[in-house]
Amino acid sequence: MNAATKRKRVTEAIRAEQRVAKALSHEIHGYAERPFRERQSSEALARYLTSRGFKVEFPWKNIPTAFRAIRGTGKPAIGMLGEYDALPNCGAADGSWGHG
Repeated sequence: MNAATKRKRVTEAIRAEQRVAKALSHEIHGYAERPFRERQSSEALARYLTSRGFKVEFPWKNIPTAFRAIRGTGKPAIGMLGEYDALPNCGAADGSWGHG
């Protein structure tokens, strides 16, 4: 497979997920959960990955908001760390929690 074909396949995959990914992003933004309390956010991400064929281990490593999602075998192996906890004084109201 040449580079142009690979690029086309990646672009098509992104376009296919764009609407759902944007809705998921807005959903998580709306929770604005404090550090180590991102239960709704992590559950939403785990549901999304499960619906896309990932095997999700939740919770993971004795951290109630952490999970591990695996799909396929072999290489490449890709890891991702997501930080989506809210920040103090970033919400809509003074002194409230929100996303920066």
